[in-house]
Amino acid sequence: MSQFKVAIYIYKDADLLDFSGPAEIYCHHHDMDGSKPAPFSVTSFAHTSPVTSASSAMVYVPNTTFADVSNRIEDYDILVIPGAHDETIKRFISSKDGKELGELIRKFVTLKPRKETGKRFLQSVCTGGLILAASGVLAGRIVTTHHLSLDLQKKLADEAAGGDSKVTVVRQRWSDAGTTDAGVRIITAGGVSSGIDTSLWIVGQCYGQKAAEMVSEISEFDLRSTAWGTTP
Repeated sequence: MSQFKVAIYIYKDADLLDFSGPAEIYCHHHDMDGSKPAPFSVTSFAHTSPVTSASSAMVYVPNTTFADVSNRIEDYDILVIPGAHDETIKRFISSKDGKELGELIRKFVTLKPRKETGKRFLQSVCTGGLILAASGVLAGRIVTTHHLSLDLQKKLADEAAGGDSKVTVVRQRWSDAGTTDAGVRIITAGGVSSGIDTSLWIVGQCYGQKAAEMVSEISEFDLRSTAWGTTP
């Protein structure tokens, strides 16, 4: 199977684990054979460089620019949108950069999966689900975000829809929101570490459950289901 290409967007004051968690999971070789091409190619991108995360001790230099990824977004199979504090998200979605990201998200969900891979995923982590809501791509879906931001997710989805978005916001670890008409699977995660859960799940969707179990073992992070207190 061809390599899956991952694009992780980062921005000022984004939560550190929201984007580093998926980046960590997608970097592993699930068959332990480092001589083969990596299962996933991971690229970070941003409007500016360097980028200071919500943990001010960590400053990141993204692999490439927003313009570069935007111009060839059809080459990517997985688009990861991390979260931040609610107030940071509100400022971001009303900014020029936030509006451009919203346009990119709306374009991404209309792209059919590449023939080489046959799958495409839009993945939000924590309050990155608020950015998806504001982009208008969650209408009519069952979604989640950080448990302190559930009401805001509904509000932003309704504002984007110009009325009742018919989105159902649930409190759980993560939610499979289904596929778009083009075949893009939308996955929303709850708070922070839940992005690792969804990344492991996507590994399983791309390469099979045994691959997900191997990466789970390598990273020493248990496979967890969508709801707390249950087994996969």
